[in-house]
Amino acid sequence: MKDTLRTDIYQPYIVRIPMLNSDILIRHVELLDNKTSEFHHLHNSYEIYYSIEGNLKINVSDNQLDIPAGYLLLMPPHTWHGTIYEPNVLRQYFVIIFDLPENTTPLQVSNWSEFEASEIKKIFTSIKADKYYVMKDNNNCYNIIERISIELKNKKFGWQFALRELYLSFIILALRNIIPSTYSDIAEDNRSINLAVEITKYMHANYNRDINLETVAKAMYVTPRHVNRVFESCFGTTFSKTLSIFRLNYAKDYLFKTNYSVEKIANLVGFSSSRTLLKLFREVEGMTTTQYRKMIRFQSTTLIDK
Repeated sequence: MKDTLRTDIYQPYIVRIPMLNSDILIRHVELLDNKTSEFHHLHNSYEIYYSIEGNLKINVSDNQLDIPAGYLLLMPPHTWHGTIYEPNVLRQYFVIIFDLPENTTPLQVSNWSEFEASEIKKIFTSIKADKYYVMKDNNNCYNIIERISIELKNKKFGWQFALRELYLSFIILALRNIIPSTYSDIAEDNRSINLAVEITKYMHANYNRDINLETVAKAMYVTPRHVNRVFESCFGTTFSKTLSIFRLNYAKDYLFKTNYSVEKIANLVGFSSSRTLLKLFREVEGMTTTQYRKMIRFQSTTLIDK
C-alpha cells in the first residue's frame, strides 16, 4: 500500500504539452478520496485512475471493477464509468483526463521516433477496442504523483513547466505497463470539459441548497441552456439527474454516520421532501433507507472486528 498523500492535487485548467508536430491536452488532474461522490458519466477524453490507498470500486461500462492500491485503470473516450460511493472505506486515488493528438506521424525525425509514433497508434487502437485496461504499476507512477503534489503545493520558479513534464511522464509510464492499445478521434470545445468540471464542483459545494439550472448558470456566468449542453456533451447525463445522485450519496453518508431521521437527512442534502429521497433510494439502491443503514453499519462493524 502506498502512503496517503497529504497535499491536495487539483488542476481545473487545460495544460497543453507540445509533442513533435502536435500536442497532448491535459484537461483535468485531481486527487480524490472516499469523501468524493462520483456519478455515472462519460466524456470525450482518455482517463486514468490510479489507486493509492484502499480498494477502489468502479463501474466501467457494464462491469464492476476492483482496483487495488498500486494499480491503474485506463479508459478510452466515451466509456461510461463512475466510482462506487463507500463512505466507510478509506481510499485515495489520482485521476488524470487527457486528449491525445490526432496526428502521431512526426515530421523530419529519426527512425526511432517514427517507430514510437507507430507504436503509440497501435496502443490506443487496442485500448479503444478493449474498452479499458487494468494494470499493475511496475514503473513507479506513484513517485510522479508525489512530485506533482509537491510542485502544486510549493509553486516554485518554473513549476508550470515542471508540471507539464510530470504529466507527460505519468502518461508514458502508465502506458509502459500495457501491450499496444488505442488512438482516438477527439473533437470537443477545449473549454467545455473544464466548465463541466467546475459545474460538478459547484454542485458538490451547494448540493444542500435549493439550486437548479438557473442558479448554477448564474454562478458560472452562462445561460441555463449552455449548462445543460456542456454537461450532457462532456458527461453523457443530465444536470438534474446528477444532482439527485450527489444528494443521494451524501444522504448515505448521514445514514451511516448519524441517527438522524430520514426527514432531517432529506432536508440536509437538499431534497424537497423525505418522500423524494425514499423513492429515489429504492430506485437506485434497490432497498429502503432503513435497510441500507443496517447493512452499512453491519459491514463496518465486521471490518473493525477483523
